[in-house]
Order: sequence, then C-alpha cells, then structure tokens
Amino acid sequence: MKMSLFVILLLFVSCKKKVVEKEIIQKDETLDLRYEVLNQLIDSDSLSYNQNHFIYSSTLKSIYLYENETDEPKPIGITLKYNSVFLQKDSAYYRNQEKMIFNFRFDKRKVRQKLQYATDEELHKLNEIKNSDFWTEFDKKYGHKCIRSFSVPFFNKDKTMCIVQNSVSCGYLNANGYTAIYKKINGDWKEIKSFDHWVS
Repeated sequence: MKMSLFVILLLFVSCKKKVVEKEIIQKDETLDLRYEVLNQLIDSDSLSYNQNHFIYSSTLKSIYLYENETDEPKPIGITLKYNSVFLQKDSAYYRNQEKMIFNFRFDKRKVRQKLQYATDEELHKLNEIKNSDFWTEFDKKYGHKCIRSFSVPFFNKDKTMCIVQNSVSCGYLNANGYTAIYKKINGDWKEIKSFDHWVS
C-alpha cells in the first residue's frame, strides 16, 4: 500500500507541468519618438552636407546612468549625471529607459531617407585586414566618405528633452563630435546645449 501510494505521488509530481519563467520585456513607449529625433538629425545633415558624403553607423551608442561618485563609468556611450533636466527623483524611469536602450535594435525601415549604413562589426573587419589600414580599406569599400554616428536618444521623464551624442569621422586626424541636449519646440527638436566637444 505504501509503495503504491509512493508511485501515485511520484506520477503526480512528475506529470505536473513545468512553469517556465519568462522575462517580461516592456514595450518601449519612446520608440517612435527616438526615430522622430533621429530622422530630424539626419534631415538636418542633408541641409548641411551632401548625404552621399556619409556612411551612417547602424550601431547606435547607449547612454548610461552615473548615480554615485563610486559608480564605474561604462566603456561606450554617454555617462549621464543627474541635473536640472534629468532629475534624480525620476531615477527609476531613467534606469528603465537604460534597459530599453540596451535592447534597442536599429531599424532602417523607420528612417525616412535612403541611406548607406555600416555596422560596427563591418567597420571592425576593415581594421583587421593585414598589410593595410582602416581608412585605406574603408575608402576601397565605400569611396571617400565619412562615418556618421549617433547615440540612441535618451529622454527626460516628460519627453520634452533628449540627449544625443553625435560624431563624424572622415579619416586620419579628421574627426569631431559632441553631446547635445535637444528640446522639442513647436514640433521640432532644437539643440539648446552642447558639451563634451572633441576634435582629432
């Protein structure tokens, strides 16, 4: 009797369906807004330059939070500190947005203009070619063009302002970039502040 009870209990336990835990990935509510900003920045490139002049990097850099002096800065992207635009009281919102950006995958179909793109992986492969250098191989593959890069736009909680890192690289010691804060004014994203300018 004990043995049959044990077998029944064993069957019951083994037949129980396994519960699979799934990580819930929240929908990025700012996705359309991110592409609105990126499209406007790309459109402004066409006013300043011939767009055929650029190869756009389809690997957008991320933005990370830097909450404490003891936090170690992340290796790539912008390290954001709290200020009057990105308020510390909204830190939970920014941490969630940081996760969204980490999962962000660039979708060329959401860009209005037809552009030429390269991934970081494709560019890195040009650097690995023996007996040559990056810019020689880049020019062979793409012609004499520049690499244009942006970070993923990162918004304040009320989505009226965002921060984006911009850069252009055209060759040896021929590059520049900066970080800018944009504010939505009358339906357009206007640059209101820039910092971390660099030139090589």
